[in-house]
Amino acid sequence: MILHGAYYYPVYYGTLLLFAAGGLELSLLSLLAGWLPATERTERFFQRLIHWHLAFFHGWCALTGLVHVQYHGFGGRPAGGLVLAANHPSLIDITCLLARLPEAVCIFKPAIRRNPVLGAAARRAGYLGSDGGHELVRGAAKKVAAGHTLIVFPEGTRTPPGLALLPFKPGFVVIARRARVPVQLVRITTDSDLLTKGCRWWRLPGLPARVEITAGPLIATDSPASTSQLTAEIEAWFRAPSFSPRA
Repeated sequence: MILHGAYYYPVYYGTLLLFAAGGLELSLLSLLAGWLPATERTERFFQRLIHWHLAFFHGWCALTGLVHVQYHGFGGRPAGGLVLAANHPSLIDITCLLARLPEAVCIFKPAIRRNPVLGAAARRAGYLGSDGGHELVRGAAKKVAAGHTLIVFPEGTRTPPGLALLPFKPGFVVIARRARVPVQLVRITTDSDLLTKGCRWWRLPGLPARVEITAGPLIATDSPASTSQLTAEIEAWFRAPSFSPRA
């Protein structure tokens, strides 16, 4: 146990510093490139830049034995836009997905805009603030219709410890229907409390952390079912007895 802590304490906190340094680098590049117009081409460039940074970051995490991520069923995907809906056990979920998907957008909390590590790059990549209301739905649908993958956590926040899942919000189905694209379901499981809700980032979590990200069914959204019915069907899939967010 002593040797375990002697190794993971410096690796864990050093990795947090590495993440912050990478975020600051992205923010600096974003600010320096402020003269570039906010076009789709510019946004795709910054989406790929974030993807490369996070792919490197997770490579480092795997090399040090801090976090091991396994992806299942991500070999192929339909052409065109897509709404990817996943459960949300930990803050690292979005980094794992963006590290896998080269050109994806996500919905972030308004506070991220003021975050010196994440804010500038998120804006340049065309990520969407969750406080956008109807404009958020219109903007997200426009990006998805243009061929982007939109990553959504229908719970709206991380699942609190002890709960299987929070109720799903129907906005992701509305966006998919407006853009006329399917919804890709993705299950995320982890055996660690790393960056889970209520777990302070400065406290050493259970390490090494293992994360499994599994692509589930592709749900057509042009069915006669209502938006609330389709949302309930998708939520039921995540609530199936065979699925536990923290396996």
